[in-house]
Amino acid sequence: MSQIGESFLLSLIAGSATGIGGLIVLRTENLSKRYIGFSMGFASGVMLTISFLNLFAEAVTILPYLNAAFAFSVGALFMIILDLALPHLELGRKEKGIVESKLFKTGLLIAIGISLHNIPEGLVVSAGYAHMPRLGVLIAIAIFSHNIPEGVATAVPLLMARTKESKIAGLTFLSGLSEPLGALIGSNIFAFLGANDQIVGGGLAFGAGVMTYITADELIPIAHEYGHKHAVSVGLLLGVIFALSLLTILH
Repeated sequence: MSQIGESFLLSLIAGSATGIGGLIVLRTENLSKRYIGFSMGFASGVMLTISFLNLFAEAVTILPYLNAAFAFSVGALFMIILDLALPHLELGRKEKGIVESKLFKTGLLIAIGISLHNIPEGLVVSAGYAHMPRLGVLIAIAIFSHNIPEGVATAVPLLMARTKESKIAGLTFLSGLSEPLGALIGSNIFAFLGANDQIVGGGLAFGAGVMTYITADELIPIAHEYGHKHAVSVGLLLGVIFALSLLTILH
């Protein structure tokens, strides 16, 4: 399989995790707030560890530090602009007392927002894979872990709005399909421009900024919205340990 095909497949697997999150909601009658907080904390730990110990650390080995820091900042600013312009995960917070039609709209907006946010994540996978295949695998695992709670956040308001289970499953799976689209775009960019140090290093640092912003702006704050701060903290620490273990295995 070609490099484009392999990064596409990795992103497809990572993107499918939103559907898994939706299925967890559908198959679990009483999904506790403690569990949601823990899972988002866990995903946060994985994302932050990969962002700095892999993406940014690899970028500074092939780029001047200032260039890598600039690309990181561009990635974070890109996500800030995207969040200001588009609906995103925060719309799913504590929708108590809202009519069913509003809940359905909320779930639909979250699904659209996640779909658009997943495109840059696919670009990150392709950048990591272009630099080092095992780095692409590691990034895909990190994104997989954070897409599961995103799928949960999409499915919960839809379920509360009494949406058909088949529609909930379809929406959560479809929202993850934009991830391989992003990987396809990124792989073709690298193929067209050439996978030189400036392009790949910039892509890695840009990806670190994207993943750090998603973690800081969405995963950690929303995890705390569900209470149980100790569950969030334990999840985050276990996520860091899990990511460090993956690094040890893949190295």
